[in-house]
Amino acid sequence: MIEVIWYALAAFFPCVLVVVLSAITRNKWIGTCVTLVVIGASIYKGFFHNEWIIFIDVVSILAGYIIVDTLQTYYDDFKEHE
Repeated sequence: MIEVIWYALAAFFPCVLVVVLSAITRNKWIGTCVTLVVIGASIYKGFFHNEWIIFIDVVSILAGYIIVDTLQTYYDDFKEHE
């Protein structure tokens, strides 16, 4: 049961992190890069138990990037000021 929690967190946490950081910084690239740095640092420190969790993290980061790119929440604020 504990392993299922790790897979669920790997599926949702990076995606949500990309979306939230992109909304805070108003830049999709900074949100994605900061998420990659956080996930990369935790991989380097050894917090991941197997390769499937790393793969699910990468897919989740990609999904978060696609969500941010589709919604374009970072672009709306700049458009209003022009």
